[in-house]
Amino acid sequence: MRDRAPALLLLLSTCAGNALLPQPDRVRLDNELVSHARYLKVSCYVTPFFRSDAAWLLTDRTPDETDLIERPDGSPIEPGDPVGVLSAGTVLRIESISWPTGLTVAGRELMTPRENPWVYLRPAEAASTAARLSQGRPFILVLRPDLRTRDEALTEIDRFLSLQDPPPELRNLSVATGEGVAHKTLVLGMAPEQVQQSWGYPERIHVDTPKRTQLWTWPYGRQKAWFANETLVKWEDHGKTTGGSAADRDEK
Repeated sequence: MRDRAPALLLLLSTCAGNALLPQPDRVRLDNELVSHARYLKVSCYVTPFFRSDAAWLLTDRTPDETDLIERPDGSPIEPGDPVGVLSAGTVLRIESISWPTGLTVAGRELMTPRENPWVYLRPAEAASTAARLSQGRPFILVLRPDLRTRDEALTEIDRFLSLQDPPPELRNLSVATGEGVAHKTLVLGMAPEQVQQSWGYPERIHVDTPKRTQLWTWPYGRQKAWFANETLVKWEDHGKTTGGSAADRDEK
């Protein structure tokens, strides 16, 4: 045991972890959230969890926009091709929350977002799309790494997981809009919140108040959406453009 101690100390020093949230807050969040059911607020892709075959990644972004791991040149390492989509409103149960303490980071596989908090989720319904896609593996929702307070952590989790069934913004959607949200596709005439439910959270929003237009841009500029008077009039998805009209004049 004495001979192993220096090696253990070296391991811990190189994997100090990134758990900025105080331990009492982590315990309190576990007590408040673990085993509770929540509902997806935005549709998410189910992809491989990078090189790990023990879980699935749950992400609102397309794989080539998922920047949880980067190469030395700053380009993202993609997690893998999607195996399906969990639509907004899907009910999932929080199995556990893994905080990036030194020991936890040391035990995580290298080609994963080791420095981030992970929320482990399981399907809450046996006969569901989530259960079929999970194949017995948990889904992992990766949170941003700079969470320092309980309130920040709750706000971050609430961006993706709602206590309400279904979230109010999912009620009374038209058939076309509902199918678009479920498949992460857009439909002309969508409201901004419906685009968000489908494509997830944009990285930037440019608002032209006098013209009553908006331009939403997702990471790396591969997806864009234009709105006029709070209505989707045009979008670009990995080089393919759909729609048009007055929004063309406001493209940046």
